[in-house]
Amino acid sequence: MDSKIWYIPARNDRLDKNVGIYCRVSTNEKEQLYSLAAQISALTRAVANVSQWRLADVFIDIASAKGEVPRREFDRLIRECEAHNISVVLTKSISRFGRDTVETLSAINRLKTAGVRIIFEEENLDTDEVDSNLMISVMESFAQAENESRSENIRMGLAMKAANGTSGLYKRKLYGYHWCL
Repeated sequence: MDSKIWYIPARNDRLDKNVGIYCRVSTNEKEQLYSLAAQISALTRAVANVSQWRLADVFIDIASAKGEVPRREFDRLIRECEAHNISVVLTKSISRFGRDTVETLSAINRLKTAGVRIIFEEENLDTDEVDSNLMISVMESFAQAENESRSENIRMGLAMKAANGTSGLYKRKLYGYHWCL
């Protein structure tokens, strides 16, 4: 009895996801750069902990939350996602992802239309989850309000220091400077 044995190799049904990490800090000051390194390190470890994920690229912007400076890496991230080179975007928090509610929600909608999943580590939000859209809107609104409040406090503090002559920029009181609360 002659039997033939056919060898059928196992298929790898696992589809790896290309992950893009997006990190942003406001300035290139030393403390901010340490924060940037911490963001990159933590998010890289998060990618390494999921066997179906493959780190495709890291996108880094050093730009203020204000709209003056273009975020070239953010724009490149959007293009890569729309070209279907990245299927998961991992970022530290909503406040790092977008500058304001409208911009953030617009970017999220563009990426979701392209079939991209976005995960915000700090808030534990994932756009693949049905109830996350409302939470993302609320959290982004809070982040925007916090940024605006912080900015106003900094401006007021600088103006008060200049009026009192304690700004640190000058070693003497500013003559001819008048500031009212």
